[in-house]
Amino acid sequence: MRNRILIICLLAICVTLAGCSQLPPEQAADGLAWDESWVTVGSVLGVDTPEGWTPRENNDALAANGMYYATWSAGEAVPYVNEDGEDAELYDAQVYILLAGYDAAEKAGEAMEKWLAMAESQYAVTGTYTGDYNGQTFTVLTYTYDSESNPYARGASAFGVYRNYAVSVELSCRDGFAGDERELLEAFLQNCHYGA
Repeated sequence: MRNRILIICLLAICVTLAGCSQLPPEQAADGLAWDESWVTVGSVLGVDTPEGWTPRENNDALAANGMYYATWSAGEAVPYVNEDGEDAELYDAQVYILLAGYDAAEKAGEAMEKWLAMAESQYAVTGTYTGDYNGQTFTVLTYTYDSESNPYARGASAFGVYRNYAVSVELSCRDGFAGDERELLEAFLQNCHYGA
């Protein structure tokens, strides 16, 4: 009986600690109080969703591996069948955020460099920039898609490191979507806040 009570107490402590690790911080690194309306990704990053964008998915299914992602869309969804024959919804534009946590900032930097190199090899890059967006430094690529199977025509991606997290923010736009992809991505990055 005592063992059963001990096991129940240990499980309760583990559940409590697991829940605590996912709580958003009280304050952002930029000095603002953490706002409950922000989309919190991995209890590290909070996005004050820019006007015209709709949060779609915020997934921590890979949290045990230290990975988190979230998506936003602009425009109305239209039915789409991908190259694997699967039904999907296609928006005028989408933003994807991916966070990968590591036990050291150096490892996060190595992962970010790999992501950057992969993007440079996959896309027809039209520009490379470095900039600070709300206190965070990113390398930004603009590009077009070469693949005919990709429904998006152009995009922009930002790669950076925050503490021990590699951060990737990717914007993909369809042909008729208005606006410059770099400016759209930069506006999104300016609305990102990081845990203090």
